[in-house]
Amino acid sequence: MTFPALTGTPVLETERLILRTFIAADLPAFRAYATSSDRTRYTGGPKPEYAVQEKFASMIGHWRLRGFGRFAITCRETGRAMGHVGPFQLTDLAGPELTWTLWSDEFEGRGFALEAARRVNLWLARDLGWHHAHCEIDADNTPSRRLAEKLGGELDGAAAAGWMAHGVTYRFDLASVMS
Repeated sequence: MTFPALTGTPVLETERLILRTFIAADLPAFRAYATSSDRTRYTGGPKPEYAVQEKFASMIGHWRLRGFGRFAITCRETGRAMGHVGPFQLTDLAGPELTWTLWSDEFEGRGFALEAARRVNLWLARDLGWHHAHCEIDADNTPSRRLAEKLGGELDGAAAAGWMAHGVTYRFDLASVMS
């Protein structure tokens, strides 16, 4: 069975990566990450199969609901999906939140998440005209916190925890990515 692709969404590129919306072929790699990887410990996982399917579908549907969403991080050379990056917004009361996740340890430490997040932030600032964003990170997730700081995020000690009980919030001035 062939599934239709989501059309009308941007494709962003870097030297090593192509950032695009998800396709059905990405589901097995996402499933392996979300159902059994220790990498999910900071985001409420691992998750049962039904929740994985629902999350995958929601990342695609978010584009239709909000006009923006998360991209699959894919290797330019192989086309292999290795994670996701981009903004999401759970409610109208909360502003858009930046996210990044690599699905396997094999991609860690090579700068893929930083490269992808920098490209997305440039798109948000230049093409969508966003000035600010935030992200919530588990306080114990040192690698992700380091990445937020490399992206220019500043810890907001006054922010109350949002969806993540043990989270800290970083604020981003997206205008700075234009310079």
